[in-house]
Amino acid sequence: MAKVFPPVRSESRIPEKMLVELYSLENAAHEITSTINVSSHGARVLTKAPWAPHQDVSVRSVPGNLYSCAHVVYCKPLPDRSFSIGLRLLHPSELWPALSKASASPQPH
Repeated sequence: MAKVFPPVRSESRIPEKMLVELYSLENAAHEITSTINVSSHGARVLTKAPWAPHQDVSVRSVPGNLYSCAHVVYCKPLPDRSFSIGLRLLHPSELWPALSKASASPQPH
């Protein structure tokens, strides 16, 4: 069986852990989980259950004003029986890109 690796991304992601709610637009799947990293066009999220590649989902920060429709790009099983999924944000709220840029800025000491 050939191994499928996540696609190469066109922009770097910034480590950013935040609570998000995932909701399938195709069925009743729903999960509250957290991001590992984000960019203005994508996010890597840890989940308890697998999410199918090519599945369309809604992602929203909890609490917060960040939201987007997204497309599951990959779903990779992890040793602890959780999953790492890659999301491509299709219509991110205006604040989503600002979050990733703010996180990239050096913080004063």
